[in-house]
Amino acid sequence: MSNTKNIVNVFVPCCMDLFVPASAQSMMSVLERLGDECLYVSELTCCGRQFYIRGDRDTASKLAYQLTSAFDNEYDIVVPSPACAGFIKNTYGDLTSMQSFPKAVGHVTKRTFELCDYIVNEKKVTCLGNNFPHKVFYFQSCSERNSYRSGNEIITLLENTGGLKLFMDLSMNTCCSANGGSAFHNHELSEFLLKMIVDRALESEAEFITCSDVHCLQYIDAYLQQEGIDIETASIPQILNSFEEDNVDEEE
Repeated sequence: MSNTKNIVNVFVPCCMDLFVPASAQSMMSVLERLGDECLYVSELTCCGRQFYIRGDRDTASKLAYQLTSAFDNEYDIVVPSPACAGFIKNTYGDLTSMQSFPKAVGHVTKRTFELCDYIVNEKKVTCLGNNFPHKVFYFQSCSERNSYRSGNEIITLLENTGGLKLFMDLSMNTCCSANGGSAFHNHELSEFLLKMIVDRALESEAEFITCSDVHCLQYIDAYLQQEGIDIETASIPQILNSFEEDNVDEEE
């Protein structure tokens, strides 16, 4: 494991901050184990992605300015969500083009990393020494595939987790429908897509479902509870920070 001392900016997505803050704490614990000092700005509440999706460009632009201003330094930005990280990298340049934004926007769009990408490709670590002795079904979110365009970093870290038996179906090129308003406007389609994901997890006899985007995982979890299905959810940071079997219960 790398012992290189480093300072990183940490951005916590709004849905994680509001509903599963223990996962954000897990992310920081992982980074600190890697020798990083985390700079967290509590005033940052949202990257603007959800507003942008709904057509509120003005609010998204204001939030982009706020984040860019807060991270006007030379440090990398680590985000535990490929959806938010991808939005920052791909959209902030356009959102800030019509206003007097800090020069830091170029730095922000280039040096924002999804958590696992940062660990594997920047810190050069492929095994954290963590332990999660459970059967886990990994659902690859559409943002991970299409927006951030992750490689195999998440899979590598899961495969190198002690005791974890990994199941996945990367050919299942589907969406959980958590993004935008599709779940509200077409509830039947939303439930159909969720059922596809959960049925695949049931086929693998998984105990847990995980996903790199916490808003997707929350949506899947709501479906599991609605249907009374005996599978739990665990975030990627939660798994990476698990060194004892009871860590899952501590974060719920």
